[in-house]
Amino acid sequence: MIANPAQTARHHLANQAAPAFSLIRKVCACSKATTAKQLSQHGKCAACALAAVRAAIMPGGLAKLQHMLGAVQQYPKTKWGWRNYFAAGSGQQHEAMQRLVAAGLATAGRVTGDMTYFHSTRLGCRAAGLDGAGIKRAMGDAS
Repeated sequence: MIANPAQTARHHLANQAAPAFSLIRKVCACSKATTAKQLSQHGKCAACALAAVRAAIMPGGLAKLQHMLGAVQQYPKTKWGWRNYFAAGSGQQHEAMQRLVAAGLATAGRVTGDMTYFHSTRLGCRAAGLDGAGIKRAMGDAS
């Protein structure tokens, strides 16, 4: 691949424009180390943010999210993320999935008859407990 001088110059200027404090290590209220940029943007570390997302999910929502991703005990953790869909009919399942969509953990997909297919987002994958490889599998990223 041939380097583009204009693109290289833009990247260099963008790196210089970033605040110098962004990579300085700070401590979150939970006593975990994080970057100053993370604390200034979100007010908490990534672990605390994920815990807040999990706490906001209704009790049955996390189980539905894990089922959507194949992250259940009958499969080994190395296989989690082998699927990324949940077919919800009308009623309570559809309402529960709409709450996950509102929380940013899932997206609504194709509608077939009275069934709607929902798919997890990257944040939903993390909330369900998938590791990096599982998230790649679930999102269909090439390895």
